[in-house]
Amino acid sequence: MRTPFKSWLLDLGVITPEQPQSSVFQRVLMLVLFVAVLGVPAFAWVQYRQAQNLERLTSQDFTGFEWDAVKLQFRSLQMHSALREAVQHPQSIDALTQASMQYNLMVAQVQLMTQRAPVQGVDDEPSFKIGLSHAGAFMRQADPLLEEVSTQANGQALQALLPQAEALRTQMYQLLVAAHDLRLERSKQFIDEVARLNLYFAVLSGFGVVLGAGWALSAMRNLKLSAARQEALARQVEENSFNASHDFLTGLANRRLLLDQLDHAMASCKRHNTIGAIIMMDLDNFKPVNDRYGHNTGDLLLVEVARRIKDGVRDVDTVARVGGDEFVVLLSQVDGQPDGAGQVAETVARKLLAAVAVPLVLAPSGHPGDANVVTCHCTASMGVSIFSKDTTDADELLRRADAAMYLAKQGGGGRVEVAV
Repeated sequence: MRTPFKSWLLDLGVITPEQPQSSVFQRVLMLVLFVAVLGVPAFAWVQYRQAQNLERLTSQDFTGFEWDAVKLQFRSLQMHSALREAVQHPQSIDALTQASMQYNLMVAQVQLMTQRAPVQGVDDEPSFKIGLSHAGAFMRQADPLLEEVSTQANGQALQALLPQAEALRTQMYQLLVAAHDLRLERSKQFIDEVARLNLYFAVLSGFGVVLGAGWALSAMRNLKLSAARQEALARQVEENSFNASHDFLTGLANRRLLLDQLDHAMASCKRHNTIGAIIMMDLDNFKPVNDRYGHNTGDLLLVEVARRIKDGVRDVDTVARVGGDEFVVLLSQVDGQPDGAGQVAETVARKLLAAVAVPLVLAPSGHPGDANVVTCHCTASMGVSIFSKDTTDADELLRRADAAMYLAKQGGGGRVEVAV
């Protein structure tokens, strides 16, 4: 009695009734057919997973958690800036109104995120819940002071609230860093999974050469597509890494990168017995430009000021944007004798002051000949702080520069003050 498989071989002419025993060639051919029977489903499964992962690499959206963290950090930053302005000018109704408005915007943002409960952020990153709880704790303390605008501010209460706002801003920044790290981790997982599938696919492609040229061409096409997608994802990861350490508007270093560079500069001063300097800069009349011409014009002004500052220092120096219109220049090494380091840094600051003071011609529509071209006259207040091998506290160094900058601003702006 013939089995169905033997009948199939007889019909194909692989074996004959007179010689039912298979030869070596016939056994090899049967092995190839057996591998083909197993390989076709495996090949189809790998093709399906390959297509599925390539689709995920191009369409997967990681921005839910990260974007929520960006909005929380931005709102906390704006509220802290407005609260600091209200503390400095407790009799100013405009400052109190701005602080109350920024506080209510932050409250609305937190309530919106709490109501819609982003599943991705809550499940994947416990720090998201912690960040919302910190925001809620701050709101419970700030609500009596900032929910509504009063005719007379409680200066002591606002002053006591300012460190908590600073702590909240720091926590929101840490949440943003955690969101970015989560994006990188997920991207690496996708890349590793695609790499493993490519290995399986390469093994099956070896059998595909035996089974037909069609499989080989399909393998080459899919491998090229996978390499191109992985290269695109690698570029995206590199771009995200750059964005995590640089300001999105001006391309300058952000506070995180500035602090890293400052630590390196202080270590270098200690190792080589050199002198460095911090120049803290705040634009004097940026808010009127925003109010009169709009935020697009204000952004163009910030970009142009950033370019002028960058052109005014050496390539080894670091220029950072640490606030809305606040910039910091890190001079990693000041030339000259230690006694004259302050004068040298002040000379650099005055050079930057003169560069910023040159009228800025801004074209919000992108066309220099347009009728909407705006000419702005901008000045800045600068504070200079010197550090040497004996300086160990970076925060104290920044505070001295910040205090000198505010002293220059109180003196009318457009000035440079050197911290003692």
